[in-house]
Amino acid sequence: MSGKRAPRKRGPTDRSALDMSASEARAFFLKPESYCRLDLPPYFDFRRLLRPVDKFLKIKPLASLRLKPRDCEDVNYTIYSNKDGRYAWRPFQLIHPVIYVDLAHLMTESKSWAAIRSRFGEFAKDPKIRCLSIPQESLTKRKDQGAKILHWWQGIEQASIDLALDFNYVLHADITDCYGSIYTHSVAWAMHGKAMAKAKENRHDLSLIGNAIDTRLQNMQYAQTNGIPQGSVLVDLIAEMVLGYADLELSQRLADAKVTDFQLLRYRDDYRIFVNDTYAGEFILKTLTEVLIGLGLKLNASKTTTAQAVIENSIKIDKREWIRRRQTDRNLQKHLLLIHSHGGEFPNGGSLMIALDQFYARLASRKSIRNPMQLTSITIDIGYNSPRCFPACAAIVSKLLSKSPTKREKLVAVDRIRKRLEHLPNNGHLEVWLQRISYCFNPTLTYGDKLCRLVEGKRVDLWNNSWISDTGLKRTVRSSSIVNRKRLKALRPIVPRREFVVFEY
Repeated sequence: MSGKRAPRKRGPTDRSALDMSASEARAFFLKPESYCRLDLPPYFDFRRLLRPVDKFLKIKPLASLRLKPRDCEDVNYTIYSNKDGRYAWRPFQLIHPVIYVDLAHLMTESKSWAAIRSRFGEFAKDPKIRCLSIPQESLTKRKDQGAKILHWWQGIEQASIDLALDFNYVLHADITDCYGSIYTHSVAWAMHGKAMAKAKENRHDLSLIGNAIDTRLQNMQYAQTNGIPQGSVLVDLIAEMVLGYADLELSQRLADAKVTDFQLLRYRDDYRIFVNDTYAGEFILKTLTEVLIGLGLKLNASKTTTAQAVIENSIKIDKREWIRRRQTDRNLQKHLLLIHSHGGEFPNGGSLMIALDQFYARLASRKSIRNPMQLTSITIDIGYNSPRCFPACAAIVSKLLSKSPTKREKLVAVDRIRKRLEHLPNNGHLEVWLQRISYCFNPTLTYGDKLCRLVEGKRVDLWNNSWISDTGLKRTVRSSSIVNRKRLKALRPIVPRREFVVFEY
């Protein structure tokens, strides 16, 4: 008998929400990482808020309390993230925890969850139209957000390259302001079919899961029916209902037109259409446009492309350009300027995140750094123009500030950074991360964003609770509970990689 060990079999690294039982799905949606997808420092802990709300609503469901959140404005808390480094802003919403937990409970009741899974099975029947954006849970130490990125890389980028063996062309398209344009009533259309959902006797029937979800969405946003809140995995799945319904409609129309030689990959609102005939590609785009218009959605003209070569256009342009250009230099400042130049051309790109992570790793091995303030200035300018990358920039700055010999020099640097960020509107997310690096040497510094003021120990209400008349329920919604003081006290001056890197590239 050989002394060699048999190779260990590797199991799956993640699983789809739709592969979960109702109880597993509920636990998944109530995870802090599912409730808030925005990158925040580790001392923000939403588990401490969601658990007591979950416990309360299990005993006294929200529907039994006859409360009307839809009559109130600003029920959710909104924090903005910049999309393009200029004027396009994406509102991330921390949904009122009571309404969020109530929605999670509704969707993961056994009967409701079975209906949702069944309907998604219908959306996925056509193998020529593949959705790769169903929420994923990591089964390893990787964060769920890392599992999502890996799923995109394998299912979209790598699959696109593979499809070059079968197709000559690829067309790209995405939806303009997808979440902001989704009509809440279209959730019921998606779940039950438009004809059934719009029938007079069914329009207000809350026993239909689509109508019940629609009602909860309106409760979050002052009874508005246009747009759904972005920033949680639960609402991501609701968006997939509407987009999956569009997939189903598109499949039926293309089958009727006898268009068969194609493959479509969709990741949320981003479409890749593979064809051998450019006319077929244009016809599919035209048909997709018609389907989306019927749902109140439309394609983004600036991001819709005509037929292009597959392999070259399977890789995002920012990644292609980063591969082509010189990526590093022995001199730290020149290395950072190369990253700055790339960020200027492709703000907020994934390749920029990779480059900043690699620069951070290089800094970590340096015992001494020349000209740290100049490097700080360049780094902040990268983050200013690519706010999505600011957590990585903050980590780099924390390392650079550690080289300042006195507390006064650190405070002067932070004050200069704050004044720079004041020029950028909706800078709350950036303030949160600047507070993360300044807190260790001066916890008394004050910032304007509500999340920062909670860290400072001030009394702040993130959510409008005026609609909650039940005192027991109101006690569960304490904004201050989301700040874990133990973690805050244990902070180190230098931000570690685990705080800002969600995926090992």
